Amino acid sequence: MNRLRAATDRFEEWYRTDALPLWARAAADRTGAFYEQLDFNGGPVTGTPRRVRVQSRQIHSFTRAALAGWLPEGDAIADRGFRRLLETACPDNAARGCAHLVDDDGRIIDATRDLYDQAFLILAAASRILAGDDTAREIAERTLAFIDSELGSEHGGHLENDRRSLPRRQNPHMHLFEATMALYAATGDPAHLARARAVESLFNTRFLDRNEGVLREFFTDDWSLDPQTGDRIEPGHMVEWAFLLDRFEALSGEDRSEEKNLLHYAARSMTAPDDAPFLPNSARLGAAPARRARRLWPQTEALKAALVLGRDEEAADLIDAMFGSYLNQETSGLWCDEYDAEGRPAAKAAPASILYHLHEAVSCAVERRHKITP
Repeated sequence: MNRLRAATDRFEEWYRTDALPLWARAAADRTGAFYEQLDFNGGPVTGTPRRVRVQSRQIHSFTRAALAGWLPEGDAIADRGFRRLLETACPDNAARGCAHLVDDDGRIIDATRDLYDQAFLILAAASRILAGDDTAREIAERTLAFIDSELGSEHGGHLENDRRSLPRRQNPHMHLFEATMALYAATGDPAHLARARAVESLFNTRFLDRNEGVLREFFTDDWSLDPQTGDRIEPGHMVEWAFLLDRFEALSGEDRSEEKNLLHYAARSMTAPDDAPFLPNSARLGAAPARRARRLWPQTEALKAALVLGRDEEAADLIDAMFGSYLNQETSGLWCDEYDAEGRPAAKAAPASILYHLHEAVSCAVERRHKITP
């Protein structure tokens, strides 16, 4: 436990004194909109499409950092970003949720209504509700109404987007699960917990393959396994579900220990011995563990799962290993997002989308430290 406390202290200090101040200075443009990525000197990378989901992730992260007392100016940054997001990517006050991509000037360049993007808009709105934003609840409710009216599927769950793209994926549903739980926590409205429970039911009936002991990712329209990609497994999502199921337990009072432990065990079994403790980006069902490309986000999700399951040595190992690789950058507060199958750095810039994963991991680590500190 002393080792985990030391690792957690280091992780929190890096996030609060290096990462948050750097991103507070550089993450947003003069309009308040957020850049898609920063270069390894901490400067913005422009001229590439900006994903609206990243705007929402940044709003969520800066709001939560302010609420935690870690970045007082975070609320103002998040507020400006939220106003800009609504102005540019959410026409008619989010009557149809948010668009998919905007350019550097805030013009919509892809108006697709993607379920993944809507989930993060709701997550951002939930955080803004906690910050006292009077418009955020209406935005969340309008987005949910749009999901119900246009993205529902006769086969259960929701469509990928308003173009009915295939394959269908569990991943957007996982983030809708996360977002509706956050909305319930922010509002106390039991309808939002009921929505989360509906997604969790889909997880149990479609996504979790208990026979194989894995989380399935890709499906046809009727939730049959996709013939081309159905055997692809993403261990990062398995540990992410383990963490989110723990949050569902806390909100609902319903035990999900079996599912959490099954997913954690299956994900950890996919780590190659010569790449421990890191998870690969993906694997094939039945294939032996092998060293593969690995991004940062599966490691933050593995850390969160280890923390909520009380696997403190595993959590300390992950934090120490991240400081020896992903977070070991010349400009402290940035990260190398990906290493290739040979263990060589593969990222060309630091994607802003990862701030959300790191914020959640640091928050979870601090929460665990409070539980184990006398």
